[in-house]
Amino acid sequence: MGKIIKFPVTPPEKLGARKVRRRKNLEAYGQLNLFDQSKIISFPQKGNYFEEALALDEQGDPRAIEFYLQAVDQNQSRADAFCNLGILMSQREELTKAVDFLTKCLKENPRHFEAHYNLANVYSDKGSYDLAKMHFEIAIEIEPRFPNSHYNLGLVHISLRNYKEAIPCIDKYIELSPEYDHSVANELLKTLTSIAQ
Repeated sequence: MGKIIKFPVTPPEKLGARKVRRRKNLEAYGQLNLFDQSKIISFPQKGNYFEEALALDEQGDPRAIEFYLQAVDQNQSRADAFCNLGILMSQREELTKAVDFLTKCLKENPRHFEAHYNLANVYSDKGSYDLAKMHFEIAIEIEPRFPNSHYNLGLVHISLRNYKEAIPCIDKYIELSPEYDHSVANELLKTLTSIAQ
């Protein structure tokens, strides 16, 4: 006889996409970034299609797609442009196009964290849990301190009925995320713990 599992959120919602933003890593050049927590307002330079696409994307302007495609054509931040195009397509529920853009991103940069994370989310949405699991695991290898990867990997394990494997993922999410985000995760953890016994 099967066991009925009641989760606190039916089904638990996965945590959303992560877009590529401007990359400013001053520490890589031996310089402290004194403005890490401040908001940088920049005006895109004419001809920098990726920056223009980002600005439009942040405003929710659909013309961002055109500018990301121009960035790809002009060889400007191609991997990041493909990644953000993939997210925009997934938001439009055009999952096949989303997979296409995200895999093009990975062709440009096989260790592109956001592409692996977002591709895992798309595969999860499509019900391709084994592929989602693989890409979340790669994302965690690249960026182990990003809590959403751990949480969503836990949800994939739940979908695959790997309840014992889901527990450390949710635990890690709780460890890495702000305390105010823990209510659903704590309930989920209680449920998983009772099932796994």
